[in-house]
Amino acid sequence: MDIAVALLARRDYSRSELCARLTDKGFAKVDIEQLADKLAAQGIIDDKRYAAALVRSQISKGHGPARIRQTGLQKGLPKSCIEAALDIADCDWVDLARQRIQKKYAMTDGTIDAKERAKRIRHLLGQGFSYDQIAAALDYDPYE
Repeated sequence: MDIAVALLARRDYSRSELCARLTDKGFAKVDIEQLADKLAAQGIIDDKRYAAALVRSQISKGHGPARIRQTGLQKGLPKSCIEAALDIADCDWVDLARQRIQKKYAMTDGTIDAKERAKRIRHLLGQGFSYDQIAAALDYDPYE
């Protein structure tokens, strides 16, 4: 219990991450599960709260929903918690993608060639935005 609380005092962990950390320290799985249940019952670890904080953090970094989902899964969060946190997040994904592009690339007079557009699209895809969000952010019709 002391080690788990010491870990949680430094930063918040998902249930899965905390169990993995305690397993690495050599504790038995049965003891870890009992402790995790006890901490969850007390509200010390809460995957929903952790997912909401993760979503806020990722949005502030300019990441899109696909990348946020992937990060949440890597942190051991259930899909339902991630989706609920994304639904609660009041974020305009198109505006966030537009801000990301404006921060990354210099503003132009509004006309960019196909090579530059492809470069920007690849960047936004890597940041987790969908094609529809990217098309709206770059103000172009992908079917032209």
